[in-house]
Amino acid sequence: MSLRLWSCLILIFGLNAQPLVAHDDSRLLGSTRLSRAENDVDVVRVPCRPRIHALQLHATRGQVEIERLWVRYGNGRVHHLPVADRIAEGGYTRWIDLRGGERCVVEVGVIGDTERSIDQARLEIYGR
Repeated sequence: MSLRLWSCLILIFGLNAQPLVAHDDSRLLGSTRLSRAENDVDVVRVPCRPRIHALQLHATRGQVEIERLWVRYGNGRVHHLPVADRIAEGGYTRWIDLRGGERCVVEVGVIGDTERSIDQARLEIYGR
């Protein structure tokens, strides 16, 4: 094969190996499995450090429907976030900003369920 063809193949496979989360400063805070029961409630406890200013959700192993999302800060206050969304398997939400800049988040609560999937979908929660 020519050098040009090999270069194109390496470039294509190299681009496919890039992570789906676009921001290098993001980190996985935790994950949960959503049942198929309507309005399943899950609470993910997360370490406070480092502080975060935005959340993003990623669905794996099935499609999820999110009814409500909230965070509990280290000072005990709860903030309900504007998310009512269906996330396809492998899909992400937009980055959801938290009030007040960088915050100490200790819990992320989700009300939602698995949609159109035999298996329970997993919801991963990222912060940055």
